[in-house]
Amino acid sequence: MKKLHLFFSSFSQNLFSSFMLVVIMSVALIAVQNVIGQYRYINFSKYIIENDYLKNSDYFMLDMLSLPPEYDKQLEYSNSIRENISAFNGVDGVAYTKNSTVEYRSVNINLSMYNESMKKAFKKQLSEGKWFTSQSFTDNMPNVVICGAIFDDIPINSDIIIKLNGNKNIVEQKVHVIGKIAYPYFSADYNTISQNVSTQNFLVQANFVIFDDNKQTQELLNKYINMSSLSFSYFVIYKSDCTQSQREEVRDYMDTVGSYADYDKILYNTEKEIRENIVKQMITPIFLLIVSTILLISIATLNTYKKLREHTIYYLCGCSRKNSFGYLFCEISIITLIATLINIVYVSYVIGLLKSGQMGYNQSIIDYNNILLSVVYCIFTVAVTIILPFLVYRRNTPIEIYRRNHND
Repeated sequence: MKKLHLFFSSFSQNLFSSFMLVVIMSVALIAVQNVIGQYRYINFSKYIIENDYLKNSDYFMLDMLSLPPEYDKQLEYSNSIRENISAFNGVDGVAYTKNSTVEYRSVNINLSMYNESMKKAFKKQLSEGKWFTSQSFTDNMPNVVICGAIFDDIPINSDIIIKLNGNKNIVEQKVHVIGKIAYPYFSADYNTISQNVSTQNFLVQANFVIFDDNKQTQELLNKYINMSSLSFSYFVIYKSDCTQSQREEVRDYMDTVGSYADYDKILYNTEKEIRENIVKQMITPIFLLIVSTILLISIATLNTYKKLREHTIYYLCGCSRKNSFGYLFCEISIITLIATLINIVYVSYVIGLLKSGQMGYNQSIIDYNNILLSVVYCIFTVAVTIILPFLVYRRNTPIEIYRRNHND
């Protein structure tokens, strides 16, 4: 009981300030780890895009104002633009997807078909297994690559059943899993059309089942679902021997039907995004951390000197200097530990929702690596604040402190 009294005694006089400090520190740590999640995402997406195949490419964006109002005509127009671009002599291929929706475990998920250019462009996406080979079927089952929380428990080389929602009925289709995109479940996405395209515009967190875009797979899927794609945006890959004049010819055409961003421009915009937005977002949470650290040191200083008389009495009653120092250390560190624990609980809760598929966290990576910042900060602040009682007790004996505080 005496030890518990020593441990909690300082909070009886500093309840409000301790509570406010815990709140400020918790908010600051959560804000910092959210910004770090965005920073990690944009660098992760940059890592995915950085490969030799895409270095020789432009990102094309169709002019949306030029589209006709009817869907069928939009589809016809966008397909004709893509075919025209593919027909240029200097173009090696166009990395685009055909998309639809299927059902798995009573949940609607995205179905994408990757052509050869897509597989080469996003080869770093794959976490386990392999991309498609010349053999697109295994035991009469189409090979697929899976991505998303809903597939978290599915191992490589297993078979799953998806439901194809056709116009007339629902067809169950058995597929063979040859590859997997693990947490944080980011797959390719071309929905963003912007004047400042950066690598963060090409990945989305969702449940995907990916098929190989070949004749055999198309014949199977087209029986039941519409695999058409509007393809408003995509990467245009140039041949390795493409001349500058051939490249300019393609770009002139893209300027007439839309706009484009070359590969170097995309990387430049990525670095600009990090400098101008991500770094700016760090200012407020870092300021809060600095304020909370100063407050913590101030409270530690007040606690130490406020409790000196009481601890010297305990010492004279048989409590060692080592125990007194330990009690002061615990009193100081408990605030930081509570804030760190709140941050860990918050991150664990978000990760649980992400892995269960109950929420998406686009343009940010949230995992337990983000907690490392909280742990490092906790260790740092505790290390700084425990120096105060250490210095006091190292330079003064309890008897000297007692005499100085009882000279009246």
